[in-house]
Amino acid sequence: MTVNEYGRALFLLTEELSSTEAAKCDVKAVGEIFNQHPDYVKLLDTPSLTKDEKLALIDGAFATIDESVRNLIKILCERHSVFTFDEVSRTYLSLYNESRGIVEVEAVSAIPMTSDQVARLTEKLAVKTGKHVIVKNTVSPEILGGMKLRYLGLQLDGSVKTRLDKFEKSLKNTVI
Repeated sequence: MTVNEYGRALFLLTEELSSTEAAKCDVKAVGEIFNQHPDYVKLLDTPSLTKDEKLALIDGAFATIDESVRNLIKILCERHSVFTFDEVSRTYLSLYNESRGIVEVEAVSAIPMTSDQVARLTEKLAVKTGKHVIVKNTVSPEILGGMKLRYLGLQLDGSVKTRLDKFEKSLKNTVI
């Protein structure tokens, strides 16, 4: 099975079991745990522990999460693929969003956006996409001003830095 197939299988299973909402929260939480503790992921792949010891570690650490998510971690552990959980979770969350008509947008700005700015951007993008929009503001002072938007595989770049770079390039190409 490919990584995307694991994400799809988990999504279909949780839909069938009506546990999609709980599983979504758990998938995000496990992803954060694995990202914050990469040594734990390595431990689950170490040959010095038996399969039963690894599965017991998973049961102990993730006793309270959705059973389908816990079982997926066990399957990935048995296949020495726990490190792919991040990609599996992206597939799962993408299918979740698609099924619920949700678009997640990353708005990169030089300074934090106000709640009013986020609300107006959310409203405009909801009209444009016809979907429920969730805006996450990321601050990146390097862009100097303006904004970059990333959603649905697109990147719209209205940053001052990009405009200045284009202007500089055009000046360099100008023959006098």
